[in-house]
Amino acid sequence: MGEQKSCLFCGKNVDRTFDYCPHCGYEFGQGDDLPGLIEETTGGVLASGEEDYFLRLRTLQELLADMEKELDLIIRTSSKDP
Repeated sequence: MGEQKSCLFCGKNVDRTFDYCPHCGYEFGQGDDLPGLIEETTGGVLASGEEDYFLRLRTLQELLADMEKELDLIIRTSSKDP
């Protein structure tokens, strides 16, 4: 294997050339391979390892928001009278 990157969803290391995580199936996007993140509250650069944690949290937030939208749509469409 060549250079590695961490999966944002499960946190396992995978080859940088992979489009999908072989462990959990997460599909990597363009922004998933950033060299470092700037912490939003202080503006400081995060130490290695901390950036993976924050990326995973953001990914989970996005997934939960998408699920919430889907559930809201299901509830709204199922509660309408025919």
